[in-house]
Amino acid sequence: MPGDSTLTLFVPDLFAFQPTFSKLTRDELSQLPEFKLATLEKWLSRGRWEKSADQSDSVFSELGLNKFLNTEKPFAAFSLLTENSIEEGTCFQTYWLRADPVCLQADRDTALLVAHEELALTGDEANNLVDLINTHFIDEPWQLYSFSPHRWYLRLEQAIDLITTPLETVLGEDINRFAPSGNDADYWHKITNEMQMLLHGSSVNFERDSRNFPTANSVWLWGGGILHKNTNSSNYHSIITDNRLFKGVGYYCEVDIFSLDTDNIDNIEHGLHLIILDMLSSYVQQRDLYSFVQTLNSIVESYLLSCNELLLSGKINEIKLITDKGNIVINKKLLRRWWKRKKSFLSF
Repeated sequence: MPGDSTLTLFVPDLFAFQPTFSKLTRDELSQLPEFKLATLEKWLSRGRWEKSADQSDSVFSELGLNKFLNTEKPFAAFSLLTENSIEEGTCFQTYWLRADPVCLQADRDTALLVAHEELALTGDEANNLVDLINTHFIDEPWQLYSFSPHRWYLRLEQAIDLITTPLETVLGEDINRFAPSGNDADYWHKITNEMQMLLHGSSVNFERDSRNFPTANSVWLWGGGILHKNTNSSNYHSIITDNRLFKGVGYYCEVDIFSLDTDNIDNIEHGLHLIILDMLSSYVQQRDLYSFVQTLNSIVESYLLSCNELLLSGKINEIKLITDKGNIVINKKLLRRWWKRKKSFLSF
């Protein structure tokens, strides 16, 4: 477990573009914003690296949720805990599966998932589509709910064997590479194909297409599982995040949850705290190098500098940085290793 005064930062996809950066010429790199990452580079150069098989597992392990390691995580039930229109008890002891509306675009022999929240569905549009699906599949052992225009949930009568991929991973990608697997995959492949035909012929999508709006022509299944009441209290005191899934994890762990605001970071004093800095992932999905570098600079300036000040002032005694290439532990003693030359971010 972390020390008694630790700040853990989760920065998914921090190194996602490193293979791309390594192939760029000097002229191509000069077209990107200037890298202003001194604090991050010092952490990476002087911190103690620890291997980690999966970055999400590292976060769950930090929070003491070891029962969710190396397995399909019930993200549907976690995110359901954050929905205002549902009673908390409904989230537990029931198999929930996200079935979010998406737009698929045919591309030769593949289908690309090109839009989710970008669909900008209205509440009425979402409800009409959900009612259409429920009416058509009324004899099936599940029911579809829309608690938000872009967050749809399937409530199943019993658990299923289905291994899925989070929606954010599939955005902009060929869906065939991420098709669900498991003993029940054939059934759900058939169901989603039927849903696609149903959605394609819906009046909602006909109207949207007539106005040149993207259509909600499919659903993406992910994050299924049963969430049981938490019997283990977390050692962490707070989670600072704007990420809905991790807000749900925070509610489950019964820790304080704060928005991703610099004031909430500046006021941290002692204890165990987790900050989710997930702003880079959308630019990785969009393959937007320029915005990625801009945002990384902003993360360092807006958040990492404040965290470094907390460390140097003694308000915390350790920082742990969880990334897609391993975890880095930073403390004042390690930062004083002046003989460890600071390397550029691109060299990692």
